Amino acid sequence: MTQPAPPVPRRLSRPRWFDARVIGGILLLVASVVVGAKVIGAASRTSPVWAAAVDLAAGTVLRSEDLVAADVNLGDRGASYVDAASDLAGMVLGRPLGAGEFVPASALRPVGDGRILSVAVTPDHMAPGVGHGSVADLYLVTGKSAVTGAEVTTELLQRGVTIQSVTAPASGGLSGAISSRYQVALLLAAADADALVKKLPLGEPVIVLHTGDERPSGGG
Repeated sequence: MTQPAPPVPRRLSRPRWFDARVIGGILLLVASVVVGAKVIGAASRTSPVWAAAVDLAAGTVLRSEDLVAADVNLGDRGASYVDAASDLAGMVLGRPLGAGEFVPASALRPVGDGRILSVAVTPDHMAPGVGHGSVADLYLVTGKSAVTGAEVTTELLQRGVTIQSVTAPASGGLSGAISSRYQVALLLAAADADALVKKLPLGEPVIVLHTGDERPSGGG
């Protein structure tokens, strides 16, 4: 009697669902790692922008020492602020900035037709604490002392003007010249500067710190 042939083992093949799921899972894993890396990288990416080093009033003509570079991640808002690579010296602030506040591009404007006028003020007519970026009122006192019987009048020339610089009285030098007055620089509109040039010689200017809420004046 003939013996039946032994069964031939068949080679098992991997099911198609196994390949598709494994490959799909690997792709999803790789994609999630890539996306996660990009998100983390974007979240940690910073760029330098300008920030105010001190409180600055509207109308301040910026100097290099008014600004400090800050590395921050502003995300989608980054384009609204000024890159620290930009030179802002000579630009004018259109609104006040607090110390540490980032400088928005919308707050800057050129000097335009504004003029810098230097006003000589005696120490007794100069308010303490006035300096670059301060807001002050400018008065003019005319007439002589009340002791002599002459009438003394005080006129407000400029309200809420921004101080650009203050140079203290100095003496000495090769010429031996002596200055007993503060030199106070103001940025004014051309018409205001012309009017002050005509009025200032008629009396003594007085600088006081501005305490109102009116917007500082300035040329532009």
